[in-house]
Amino acid sequence: MTYIVFNFDESFPFTTKLVFKIMGGYKQLKPSFLERLGTKEKEKVRQSVQKILQWDFRRVIMAHGTIVEDDVKQKFKKGYECFLEKNF
Repeated sequence: MTYIVFNFDESFPFTTKLVFKIMGGYKQLKPSFLERLGTKEKEKVRQSVQKILQWDFRRVIMAHGTIVEDDVKQKFKKGYECFLEKNF
């Protein structure tokens, strides 16, 4: 299972910032609106996120976006909170 999370900041081009302000992922470590909407196996995502939150990690290195190095677990948890709720 693959999870896509974004974190774009002010250093990116205007159109990238605009798109991710609308879709989610601008200055936030979180999946986009389309990712949340299109995920069919939400229970599996919830279980995976809970497992990841048990890990000792201090950094998230993005394939596309800005590396996150402060309050990483809290930001990750907040970004995936919609999947952590049982009534998603």
